[in-house]
Amino acid sequence: MLSSLSFAQNRVYASSQVSNVDATLCLGCGVYNPQNAVGANEDDYSNFFTGVGVAFWNIEQTLIFPGVTTDKLVVGIGKYQYYSLSTASATRFAIETMNGNIPNNDRRIDLAGGSGSPTEVLKRTIELQPTKPYDRVKITLLGTPNTINLIAKQLRVYYAYHESPVPSFTAYSDANGQIILGGDVSVKEANISIINMLGKEVYRSKIYSKTIELSSPLPTGVYILNLQTKDQSIYSQRIIIK
Repeated sequence: MLSSLSFAQNRVYASSQVSNVDATLCLGCGVYNPQNAVGANEDDYSNFFTGVGVAFWNIEQTLIFPGVTTDKLVVGIGKYQYYSLSTASATRFAIETMNGNIPNNDRRIDLAGGSGSPTEVLKRTIELQPTKPYDRVKITLLGTPNTINLIAKQLRVYYAYHESPVPSFTAYSDANGQIILGGDVSVKEANISIINMLGKEVYRSKIYSKTIELSSPLPTGVYILNLQTKDQSIYSQRIIIK
């Protein structure tokens, strides 16, 4: 009997970061708690901040991934509206990918905030599909040249991850008692285990193909098949053996 699809985790979060401030007369400007934007916690954040009266600034944080990719990029951005509605203003920021220290020339300027309750957290995700390989993303809080800032600016960066297409995985038992694996998951040198409904492991083996011949028949019933691929991705699937 064919069971439903199962999916592996496919998000890779930024694993390190660097931050920098380029500003004129900017007391207190900076990226606070920069490490909060690193890793899989999507609730804490780094905080870009600039005070009132600054003539010009660029405050930036670069989030670095473990390796080079062309996967879809997702960044969590937010702003806390702590001003009255009459003075709340949108915050301009730029986001761009890089391969090492080389920009990919895909810089995008966007806005955070500008409306809502004075105490509302305005949080959203930005999705990009880079066309060039990258291993980092740079977020810059933008100032305006030759302009005195009358309202302090703030920007939150919650996380950054890249996300690859999710492989599909199916498993079922045929009439001959063999277990047939399907989908586009690579099973070469993968390890499988079969668990009964009492939580007991009843079969374990390393496999090299998508057809599994059990060393001895299993009793009729429902089981959980766990597959761990060579790259340590884990898939689970319910199978019914008749």
